[in-house]
Amino acid sequence: MTVERILIAGVMAAGVAAAVAGQPAGSDVTVRDKVYSQEQSKRGRASYDGKCASCHDGGTMGPELWGDAFLTQWENKDVGAFFTRIQTTMPEDAPGSLGEKEVLDIIAYVIQTNGFPAGDTEIESKAALATMKFVKKQ
Repeated sequence: MTVERILIAGVMAAGVAAAVAGQPAGSDVTVRDKVYSQEQSKRGRASYDGKCASCHDGGTMGPELWGDAFLTQWENKDVGAFFTRIQTTMPEDAPGSLGEKEVLDIIAYVIQTNGFPAGDTEIESKAALATMKFVKKQ
């Protein structure tokens, strides 16, 4: 098989995989696309209230994680970068202490708090965030 045929086969396989996943090939998922479940957001709120709210809910240490200022700062950036920032730097008094599932739940709560609707499935892994973008509300 020639290099060209191998490349064409790879591109076609990627397109089929994207179609099976319900997304057009090459498109990004956004926080508007019902990417988290209500239950996940509920768990995220519990974690957020216990580990984040003291600094991020109008506190002097961290920015609020909702509203126009937040969405403007993160607009068109991937949610994976937000995940990495949380997991590696938060909470301030114990950076790196949050597990992957807990951070995913907190992100679901942040998305919900910014007014984006819940869906039927949870954000299942950090890898799922690599092509998910923050956008402003319409």
